[in-house]
Amino acid sequence: MRSIKIYSLFLTMLMVFVFTSCHKEPSTDPTYIKKMEDLKVPESFDWETSRIINLSLAVDMPSQIGLLSKITVYNGNPLDGGSTLIVGSAGYNFPFVSRLRIPTALKELYFEMKSGDGTVQITNIVVAETMTYTFKETKKGGFKSHNTAADPTCGTGCDGNPTGGSFTISNGKTYCITTSYSGSISITDGTLKICGTFNGTINMAPKGNSDVYLIITDGGNASIGSLSMDKNCLITVYSNSTATIGSFNLNQTARVVNYGTMTINSNFNPNDLVQNFGTMTINGVYNMNGSKSELLNTGTLNINNGQWNVINEVTNEGLIEVSGDINFNQSLVYNECAIISHQSINFNNVTYTSDAGFIRAYTGATVNGGANLTLKNKSMLMCADLIVNNDVIGQGSTSVIKATSTVRINGNKYINGPLEMLTPNGTLVNGSYPDNFKNGATLKSIANTTVIIPISACNPVGNQPENPPTDDRDGDGVPDNLDDYPDDPTRAYNNYWPAKDQFGSLAFEDLWPSRGDYDMNDQVIDCNYWYITNAQNKVVDVKPTFYVRAVGAYLQNGFGWQFDGVLPQAVESVTGIDLRFGYISLAANGVENNQEKAVVIGWDNAENVINRVGGSFYNTENDGFYGISDTIKIILHFGTPQDQAAVGQPPYNPFIIKDMQRSVEVHLPDHVPTSLFDTSLFGTGDDASDPATGRYYKTKDNNLPWAICIPKKFDYTWELVQIVYGHLKFGTWAESGGTLYPDWYENLSGYRDPAQIYTKPAK
Repeated sequence: MRSIKIYSLFLTMLMVFVFTSCHKEPSTDPTYIKKMEDLKVPESFDWETSRIINLSLAVDMPSQIGLLSKITVYNGNPLDGGSTLIVGSAGYNFPFVSRLRIPTALKELYFEMKSGDGTVQITNIVVAETMTYTFKETKKGGFKSHNTAADPTCGTGCDGNPTGGSFTISNGKTYCITTSYSGSISITDGTLKICGTFNGTINMAPKGNSDVYLIITDGGNASIGSLSMDKNCLITVYSNSTATIGSFNLNQTARVVNYGTMTINSNFNPNDLVQNFGTMTINGVYNMNGSKSELLNTGTLNINNGQWNVINEVTNEGLIEVSGDINFNQSLVYNECAIISHQSINFNNVTYTSDAGFIRAYTGATVNGGANLTLKNKSMLMCADLIVNNDVIGQGSTSVIKATSTVRINGNKYINGPLEMLTPNGTLVNGSYPDNFKNGATLKSIANTTVIIPISACNPVGNQPENPPTDDRDGDGVPDNLDDYPDDPTRAYNNYWPAKDQFGSLAFEDLWPSRGDYDMNDQVIDCNYWYITNAQNKVVDVKPTFYVRAVGAYLQNGFGWQFDGVLPQAVESVTGIDLRFGYISLAANGVENNQEKAVVIGWDNAENVINRVGGSFYNTENDGFYGISDTIKIILHFGTPQDQAAVGQPPYNPFIIKDMQRSVEVHLPDHVPTSLFDTSLFGTGDDASDPATGRYYKTKDNNLPWAICIPKKFDYTWELVQIVYGHLKFGTWAESGGTLYPDWYENLSGYRDPAQIYTKPAK
């Protein structure tokens, strides 16, 4: 019996040694490392190791007006090894606006501005959900901020809810519509808040000097058939809220403020201040009346089915577009963005100043004797026929006056200062050159223009010479020394994820909808996404590079990704994919057929791209074998450059195709499958996906994922060793909902059990 016991003890010790050598069990003390199945993960946790932030980076530098500067965002100090993340153009009234995916653990970003004249500025800012910064060379201020700190709600400050079909608000009370109301409301002293739905009429008629307020907020929707506003009345439509007004009667000192969406289906005749920071549409004539009439526009103002008659004061920092004529009468107009008439513009008794602004009349424009026009800093006046009856002054950087048909300069009037006037043939119907031009003003044919004004949000036309200056050979507005593609007007900048010359990883479990062993190595794909944008910061090409580092699975899985905001026909071509097994159907442009969104399949079987040298799995077992993957480089080109918001942020929406079954896809948590996925599989096995709530690819019991994305090369565990035993902070990160140890994948002290991390065999 003794010999049997000794033999059994020896056998047990041998088995422990073998299992430990093969890394099948964790060497970490199991009393403080939970198994994946025992984790308590918040239901809302998305398993993201990255976050998406909003960038708005501007340049307010008078010396650079009319030129584009290059903005580069780095993950560290570029003077000390920081890597490029994203690049874009910024100019006067044209900020670089984008979204950016960065590691959650990244605490600060570096912004660099380079101008064509060699000016360089670098700043570092603590990471926030929205990051704004303006590069300046002087103390000259940029646009004023008109956003409120927080929109009001109906959650507090309400004295009650209107009742009945007719209701009166008085005695300074505040009444709130939180659900729906139909009927008529009169306000004599107090406030009406609409946070729900309103349908009816409103009469705002203050008693004495009482102030009366109408507020549409908190997602409210007001359909007002008739709105009457007397003195001391104010209507405010807040962001994400909508007001549609039929008959609109404004008297005396009634004011209008819009941050949301306002539509007026009648003539609009305000006597006091109108402020539009959102989208306002007037389906009628806009008459500015009285000595107090004033307009401040930083959003979009559309005037349909009528003209705009202007008196008093207008400040425009957004877009004003009019279907009919624009008549500037007895007014002071300051334009920093775009004013467009689809008919004619009459500059009558007006002082009009444009600072890098754009104004266009689709037919004719007339500068009458009482008009004083000043065009500053790459401004632009564009029309078909132009009549000049008074001097036009240029200041600062050279501005452009462009007439696509004829120009008449009557009397002894001048084009004066840094202005370039353009006509089809460089000639005038009336007037002459150089007699009517002085102080540097010139007359040229449209084809021979020399002034570059880039296309921007405020100038949809721009001005580009056919033979641009030598410092911008392709004429896209980006100087050659800043342009990654100086001879290609369709491309300007290289952008990267996770960063230039760096790779991230995608790691999958492939047994979905059944839970796997959670070693997260059934397919490990290293990836670097390189995408190219143009001078307007739109995406032209996407050029990812992939390398399959591990296949710890018997299943033969494909790989692809979906652009959730791009239609298939937006893609012109795709090259570099590897399809050999015939179950993927491609359209002529290289994206997958029968998809609602653009889907690219990189390979239909990982065996296509890996090179095994032995062993049952690929680079996950301690068997002495180490295989090499092909480097897969895919090139996707958009026929029309796409907004970055539509394309999304790399790695977009990646997935594997399980065992070459096209209808079975495994995605990152809370990422939607493609059109070819079999939705009947949702909720089967261990899956708890619920499309109605936006929940996808999480387990029923404790919200575990089948895939994760890591913003650097992932050091995965050995075969059958759960990720929690190699990466010791992974479990805490998951149970905290991502707030603790967001850098769990790093090789920091106490973060790993090195014995559980796969190691390339020694040669």
